[in-house]
Amino acid sequence: MNETVFMKRFEAMEKNVADIKSMLQQLLNKPEKAPPLNKEMMSVKEVSKFLGVDINTVYTKCSKDEIPHLKIGKQYRFDKAEILKWMKEQPGEEGYSVDDYVDRYMQKKVFKC
Repeated sequence: MNETVFMKRFEAMEKNVADIKSMLQQLLNKPEKAPPLNKEMMSVKEVSKFLGVDINTVYTKCSKDEIPHLKIGKQYRFDKAEILKWMKEQPGEEGYSVDDYVDRYMQKKVFKC
C-alpha cells in the first residue's frame, strides 16, 4: 500500500474519532429529562371504575386505540394523568349511542345455543 494512501486513511479515521468524541461530549453535557416520579398507574379494573364503564368497554377502547394506554405483555396499564387529559378532550355526549346500548345489552345477556 502506498504511504500517502495510508496517511489519508489514517487522517480520515482520526477525524471520525474526533467527531464521535464531540458528539459524545454533547450528549453527556445535555441535561437529561428525568421521568416524573409521581406517576400513578392504573389497571383495567381501576380505569373501568374511574370512568364508570364496564371492563369490556375499556378493553375494546384499548384494542381500537381510543384510550391512552401502555401494554406490558398481556396487561394494559394507564397513566392517571393521561386518562384525565383524555377525558377532557372527549366531546360531550348526551345519552348513549346505539353501539354503547348494544354493547351494554350484550354484556348483560348470555345467549344459549
